[in-house]
Amino acid sequence: MEIKVKIEAVVNLKDGEVNINEILEAVEKWRNQVGLDVSKGLIETYQERMVELLCEGKGESSWVTHDHKEDGGGQLCTGGSFNRGGFRRKERTFRTSMGEISIKLRQIVCNVCGKRFAVLLPLLKISRRSRATVKIKQMSSETVAELSYRRSDERLESLAQINIPKTTLHRWTARQDWEVFTDRVNTEDVWQSFTGMMADGTGYKRQKADTTKGNLRIVMGVKDGPQKLVPLGVWVDKSWEEIEQKISGKKPADIKPPVLTVDGEKGQDRLSSLTDKVQRCQWHAPHQLKYFLWQDGVAKETRDEFIRQLSGIIKIEVPEKDYKEISDEMKKEIEDKVEKSRDAVNDLIKTFKNRGYDGACTYLENAVGHLFTVIDKWLEIGYMPPKTISILERTMREMGRRIKKIGASWKEKGLLAMAQILLARIYTPEAWEDYWADLLDLQGRCGISSYHVSFSAVSS
Repeated sequence: MEIKVKIEAVVNLKDGEVNINEILEAVEKWRNQVGLDVSKGLIETYQERMVELLCEGKGESSWVTHDHKEDGGGQLCTGGSFNRGGFRRKERTFRTSMGEISIKLRQIVCNVCGKRFAVLLPLLKISRRSRATVKIKQMSSETVAELSYRRSDERLESLAQINIPKTTLHRWTARQDWEVFTDRVNTEDVWQSFTGMMADGTGYKRQKADTTKGNLRIVMGVKDGPQKLVPLGVWVDKSWEEIEQKISGKKPADIKPPVLTVDGEKGQDRLSSLTDKVQRCQWHAPHQLKYFLWQDGVAKETRDEFIRQLSGIIKIEVPEKDYKEISDEMKKEIEDKVEKSRDAVNDLIKTFKNRGYDGACTYLENAVGHLFTVIDKWLEIGYMPPKTISILERTMREMGRRIKKIGASWKEKGLLAMAQILLARIYTPEAWEDYWADLLDLQGRCGISSYHVSFSAVSS
């Protein structure tokens, strides 16, 4: 089918006075309105033509598949004969990326089962209750992930010339299935490429009357060195034990990345079954020790001295050149450094025990076995898994920027959706675009082949 569209506009300019901004502003406003009017006209013209073809027996019944009127189980009607059924009383309004479009829905009547239905919905692949197009939902999900609850509707109105309530935007976002972005990475090839894993969490304010905080937790795979993370999942108010079970149920069997790097949060040891070894983050270890020393009543100057000692002990650098080029003597030297560092940590533990620093002593006793894991792995396999979770901490800060606004409180479903969107857009931008491209289903079945614009000036 070919539809010809003729557009004529009259533009008034003040001779010798108009500036470029006024011209561009006027054209932009006109373009938005013309886009809506042309879209509305095309849809209604297409609808009329399809009704004509179907009612004259020249169309295909597959264009307008529908449930049999008398069957309550969703059985499709196999009839292919239709009559006109008039218009629906109310127009159908669609929210689009250009603004709102209201369409008069033409109905047809099936001559086989007698069902009367709006022909445009099956023709344009529109679900019965849908009021928003795929494009506007993409824009809304990206907007609410970037901006606060209060400002999201303002940004979308400026982008799409459409006013959508904040509650509606967030409801759209919460209802989408965003787990597709983490499910797609649970393949054998992806897991075999991991050089390590990381886990971290942060608190959030629940949307409840009580003042208890909830927990948002993330697990990432590490590939191509410590700079590329692959989201394995994000969970809201789930224990580390539950998270371990979820990941174990999805990951390929018998594949274990060499090291899991964690900050030492209580319960994270449950994730140790996913990898070969556990590394305590070398930034968090001294930082957390400071807290336990404070609890033990240690003075600030003394606390700071112990922190400096621990930071120096656990900092062991390895050569950056190819592992194969490193001599056995150099490897032995690093191995000796690790042993001396372990002994130094154990001496620090003894010092804490002798001085009655029970909290700091217990903390270091639990941590010492996981402070040098990555060095041991480097000596064993020849590459350095991540020894800190600093790169994941940057992601958590980005999460906090969005979910920890002043006054913000969350329901579990909305927070989970927000976190999944942020992870997808940060770490798998190509998959994000592919996801929406699949939903848009653009296959070149509608295109503007040619157009002509002419101008002539007349005296006002």
